[in-house]
Amino acid sequence: MRVMCDTNVLVRAALTPAGAAAELLRQLSAEHLLVTSGYQLVELLEVLRRPAIRAIHGLADRRIRRFIARLYKLAVVVPLPKDIPRIVLGDPKDNPIVMTAVLGKADVLCTLDRHLHQPGVIGFCTENGVRVLRDSTLLAELRTG
Repeated sequence: MRVMCDTNVLVRAALTPAGAAAELLRQLSAEHLLVTSGYQLVELLEVLRRPAIRAIHGLADRRIRRFIARLYKLAVVVPLPKDIPRIVLGDPKDNPIVMTAVLGKADVLCTLDRHLHQPGVIGFCTENGVRVLRDSTLLAELRTG
């Protein structure tokens, strides 16, 4: 299975190594194919470096770089075109995330982002063979085989 984990899932995996998002990422990297893009990796770096995130979890730059480098090595990195269609009306910054999943031929876009669970986005993803699932739903599927 090819899976694109949204940045919010990856952030949770980085911040809580014993949590469900980290378990999901471990299972995916061991048995499935992760899909990402340069856009997402830059977004992930920016989010993990936010002062509010650092204040709560104290992530050092070295740990952040190591986490992102591991993702880069594990995943298929999809190049994105300059012109990305408007798919996510509520948050245009999510358009590259959806297109990463579609262009990366992901079977699943795993996200907690409410904008990506809107009917228009789900319809676009479905038309392109991508299911939009919450991390808990995908993890339950993987656990049951």
